[in-house]
Amino acid sequence: MTVRMKDIATDLNLSKMTISKVLRGQMDVSAKTKARVLQRMKELNYRPNISARSLRTGQTLSIGLIVPSLADPIYTDMARSVVKHLRLANYSVLLSSAEFEPDLERREIEQQLSRQVDALILASVQKSDELVELTRTIQTPLVHLYPGSVLFKSNAVDLHEEEIGHLAASHLVRVGCRRIANVRGPESVASDLRYKGFRAALSEVGQRVRPELTTEADALPAEDYERGVLAAERFLKSKVQPDGIVCHTDLIALGVMDRLSDAGRNIPNEIAVIGCGNDPKLCEMRIPLSSVDFSLGEIGEQTAKLVLKLLASNGPSKVKSVEVSPTLVVRASTSRLDKLSTDRGRR
Repeated sequence: MTVRMKDIATDLNLSKMTISKVLRGQMDVSAKTKARVLQRMKELNYRPNISARSLRTGQTLSIGLIVPSLADPIYTDMARSVVKHLRLANYSVLLSSAEFEPDLERREIEQQLSRQVDALILASVQKSDELVELTRTIQTPLVHLYPGSVLFKSNAVDLHEEEIGHLAASHLVRVGCRRIANVRGPESVASDLRYKGFRAALSEVGQRVRPELTTEADALPAEDYERGVLAAERFLKSKVQPDGIVCHTDLIALGVMDRLSDAGRNIPNEIAVIGCGNDPKLCEMRIPLSSVDFSLGEIGEQTAKLVLKLLASNGPSKVKSVEVSPTLVVRASTSRLDKLSTDRGRR
């Protein structure tokens, strides 16, 4: 026999409204009453009828989340955080991957909307006007998630890309680097913003950006590791030798360090190297890599909060976008504190 909400209410001498509030996680129910209800549900193996509730309320208690790829740890870590925080509000997340294909991404958007999700979270890497126009037609609450959020001015959670470059360069300055190189990623908004932050950090301490120690965005292969190897070869041949290198990704930094080590350069005492992304699989290699962490857990949490805020609002009003700051993780590849202390003692 199927157990109904009414049965539990009668059994505990409570109203159906109270049982419903417990199911929805509302706070205006005492802890003692909530514990009684949850215990009785467990004893009776009660499962809410989501379909029936959806017909009554127009809500499915489900959120759609579309990411470019599930193979990239950036997106899986963000998705994990989003799911964790939405689960606390009793929402399920329907996760799908667009595999970096625009047509598939549009199809996944339509599929999610056809399932009547209460809100949609979209982490897109597409830069087309067509995507922007498509999202404008969506009536379902929509939140844009990093990295595609840079295209949208509202209902978006973004990473402060400019601060990534600034944080990395400032760290190298603090450990005594005076000739700082930059290995940029392929041409993108993120690459431009990180480089802008890099230049600003050097300018603040009176250091100049050296063109011979800066790789152009599209001057090297698209594969990150090879990009790092070739960039290091250029720096080794340069008349001005860098004593610090900022890399657009951790994998680029790995290529840089491997080539420098093969050439007999000491890391970090001769050349300090820092990456971006804080990928644990890459940062704990032969020489533990200092890196800028993207605060992916915080991005996921802020995304969940923004979604819940949109769902709680009664009108179509826009919610202010959120920008999350990165953090610095220092490891052996830039640990030059002894050298820095010696340099200061000579001045």
